[in-house]
Amino acid sequence: MLDRRAFLATAAALLPARAATEPFRHRGYLGWITDLATRPDTCADWPSMRIDGALVRDYERTFTLMQRLGYNEITVWGFYVARSWPVDIASAVSPERGRLVERILRAAHRHGIRVYSGLGVYSWGFDEIIKANPHLANGNPHAMCPGVSDSWKWMQRVVDYVFTRFPIDGVSMQSADQGRCQCEECKPLTDAEYHSRLNIRVAEYIRAAYPGKTVAANGWGMRLGDARSPESVDRLSAHVDYIVDALDTARAENPAQRARLIRGARCPFGAIGGPQVEPPQHWPRDRWFLPTVRQQGQHLAELYREGGRACEYFFHILANPGCEISFWTTGKILSEPATPWRKHFRAALEEVYAPAGSAFVGDLEELFLQAEDAYFSRCASVRSGTISLEPLVSNRPGKPVYLEKINPGERAACRAHLAALQTRASRLAAAAPHAGAARRLRFSARALGNAIRALDSLSA
Repeated sequence: MLDRRAFLATAAALLPARAATEPFRHRGYLGWITDLATRPDTCADWPSMRIDGALVRDYERTFTLMQRLGYNEITVWGFYVARSWPVDIASAVSPERGRLVERILRAAHRHGIRVYSGLGVYSWGFDEIIKANPHLANGNPHAMCPGVSDSWKWMQRVVDYVFTRFPIDGVSMQSADQGRCQCEECKPLTDAEYHSRLNIRVAEYIRAAYPGKTVAANGWGMRLGDARSPESVDRLSAHVDYIVDALDTARAENPAQRARLIRGARCPFGAIGGPQVEPPQHWPRDRWFLPTVRQQGQHLAELYREGGRACEYFFHILANPGCEISFWTTGKILSEPATPWRKHFRAALEEVYAPAGSAFVGDLEELFLQAEDAYFSRCASVRSGTISLEPLVSNRPGKPVYLEKINPGERAACRAHLAALQTRASRLAAAAPHAGAARRLRFSARALGNAIRALDSLSA
């Protein structure tokens, strides 16, 4: 009798045409609850937990586009808590907050989008519980020790609340973002072994208690490049629906490692889709113009060729035209990865800005790609991960830290590049074929001007 892995390999060999054209199986969208908000939360601590009617409407518009572009899943951090569960876990969500979250869930389901909650596994969210129960931690104040029996009881309570408070479709687990326990019992384990064990235990519990729910493992903070990682990833893959190596650590440390992990995994494996803009919680939405279509296109094409079929693409602020077109293009790539990314990019521009075949679209292509190159050609390569525009953990608008990554000797050339693009965007706005395109291009010109002023501020 064929085991599951042998069966899948045989099926793939028998269906080469389908394998060459199948979409990414998990075409996900990932972020904190306000990361896609049109309106910034200027003075709130990160991560903002604000939820109101305006944010619900942002989600409704996003779900409409997700369905149109082919995204099929969304993972939201912040339905329940920000950085810490209360010791009385059931008090985490107020009735009013609950009603607003339920509106978001209903809107997603109307558009055929499955909704997952982010779930901290033994860490992220347990600080107050650890303070009230110091014996749960052995050195790391942000992570419970898995060797302490009460740690598992608290983990179960959180899982039970997550699945019974809202009708979510699953969870995307993260166990590594806040580090790990380094006690004498845990320390000998590699990161991959340690986090695999934690995620497997939680996944098995969810499978038994809440059958039919999706269980994913996101390795944010994990390193999967060492020689022993494949064995741990293989074991984990038998218990979850997909695995995301968020920062593409396997390939960063060993060019052949990611393909090896994908071949051995018993579930889809992927990443977040290349470098992308981290939504700035505190900034007005016209302070940057940084498309990432080429970065995503090249990264996802490479991942797909190696057999990767999962992506948790980071939230984008659709009120910003650079982020908007990146979101559109990536949705199309995930749905039809066999089509070259440039074709998807052009199709997105045609749908948003101008009719197919218009010469105007060629000018738009050049504007967006040049804006991307103005930044990425002048700073260190980022294989996969988020680019912080401002300091992430803050309660006020921060300085433009993303521009500090540009080599000081290149900043004058970058400024000249952006100034030329600002002029081009203004000229295109005057020639735009409809009001929506003109509005977006005027916004882009203003955002480019603000980026220039931010660059100038670094030398002030």
